[in-house]
Amino acid sequence: MPTSDPYFKLRPLHPTAAEDVCDCPHTPPIKLMTALTSHPLHCIDCNREVAPEMLKLSAQLIEHIAAWHSVADALYRLWLDSGEYAAWAAAQLTDITSAVNTRGLELQRQLDPIRRCYLWYFQDQSVEQFVPITACPRCRQPLSAYSQGIFAQLLCEPCHIIMAGA
Repeated sequence: MPTSDPYFKLRPLHPTAAEDVCDCPHTPPIKLMTALTSHPLHCIDCNREVAPEMLKLSAQLIEHIAAWHSVADALYRLWLDSGEYAAWAAAQLTDITSAVNTRGLELQRQLDPIRRCYLWYFQDQSVEQFVPITACPRCRQPLSAYSQGIFAQLLCEPCHIIMAGA
């Protein structure tokens, strides 16, 4: 049965708890990411979900975001599984030129005029003595600290890439 909700592909099967939805009093930038949720758009400050209807996305853009999220989430879950696909999945997630990151950057470019947007770049923070990278994986320029969020993040402003900081 068709739905009249154009955002249904970006909605979780069960409604997101109110405390997990961004309620920042201003409109901070968003980040396109996979976070073991069914929703790929998160606030850069509070890290909670940004309600897609707040962004007034086109049906085509919603479709592309949902398709990207499906692939990115699958790769992330393969990596988490720590099985035979973990190394391959990690390679896909960390290669900024991989298909999933190339598509993510294209979506970031389409989202940016709607609301400032960054693509979340995967780093394996589970390794002992994790040290975040200090240069952008795309342009190799030094990363800037973003200190307004609830945890340390690094970003490359020219490339619109964000990642975990130290």
